[in-house]
Amino acid sequence: MLKFAKSEPFTLGVEVELQIVERETNALAPAAGKLLAAWHGGPTLKAEIFQSMIEVNTAVCRTAADVERDLRATAKPLLAMARARGLRFIATGTHPFERFHDRLPFPAKRYHDLLARNQWIARRLLIFGLHVHVGMPDPETCIAVQNELLHDLAMLLAVSTSSPFWQGNATGLASSRITVFEAMPTAAMPALVSDWPEFCSVVEALKRARAIKSIKDLWWDIRPSPKFGTIEIRVCDGLATIRETCAVVALAHGLARRAAARVSAGRGRLYPPGWRIRENKWRASRHGMNADLVVTDDGSSVPIRDWLGQTLDDLEGGGFLVGGEPYVGDLRALAAGALTSADRQLALFSETKDLNAVTRSLAEEFEADIDRG
Repeated sequence: MLKFAKSEPFTLGVEVELQIVERETNALAPAAGKLLAAWHGGPTLKAEIFQSMIEVNTAVCRTAADVERDLRATAKPLLAMARARGLRFIATGTHPFERFHDRLPFPAKRYHDLLARNQWIARRLLIFGLHVHVGMPDPETCIAVQNELLHDLAMLLAVSTSSPFWQGNATGLASSRITVFEAMPTAAMPALVSDWPEFCSVVEALKRARAIKSIKDLWWDIRPSPKFGTIEIRVCDGLATIRETCAVVALAHGLARRAAARVSAGRGRLYPPGWRIRENKWRASRHGMNADLVVTDDGSSVPIRDWLGQTLDDLEGGGFLVGGEPYVGDLRALAAGALTSADRQLALFSETKDLNAVTRSLAEEFEADIDRG
């Protein structure tokens, strides 16, 4: 059976995938190797599958506010280093106009093997996400919390939607990123399991079938991360700014705390039916915060903005937004009708009919947020 590492319950670790772009043209730049070679800020930066991507990782944090301080401590010197090289960053789920077939893979065996096995499907992974790890007290709680959070994943996707463009086209989706990722054979909806032994059996079967080499090859929307003793939420698009990123982290953190409290009180729910998980994910990817979510097994739906507002009421009333209080106003604004990044991008494109203008605005938005601190 898989060993589940010890971690302090409800601590946080966050991974943010950034696009590296040329400052003058807004085109993706294969500069990850140069940036990593020049970086002396500790183990907070990692390569990703393509050379025009870089991943920022936090240390173990206690609250979303701690995550924000950590991300800014890396982003500020990283941005200064990029400026000196004529580069900047975008943090949203896709680049509006670049094409995946022009990208150079990062020269690492893991990525070479991934591309060799999955071919065109892996070469399309020019997508950028947010991953949130939440510490779990034990593996059984981790699985029970995962089953609870399957009721909430579509809402987390909706609040993060930031990828309405793909390969130079308006897709009609709020998140095209999540639909690209779903083509991977070990991505998307997780295996639905009731306990830790069943999860371990699934992983061992996948290994025997040579579907995966290790649990790292499971790119499910949510999954246990035994190495760190966490539940890892992977469904979200990258957010345009660090401030927006940390608002979503605060929401995910509160939801995980609420889920664990329900489990501890003996009120944990089993996962929803697969059709509901998939339908709600589709609605969130298609319509973002303008979706209706299916909230009961008989098909009853609620506008997602109303559902977010009710959820925030519950999280605040139950004391689950520990350390997430600075972001409640941001989340309340979304519930009341504020625009997501996907909405803002589409509005600017409607006004300008210029994807380069949209791309430039994304780089400027990320940069301005860092400069403001």
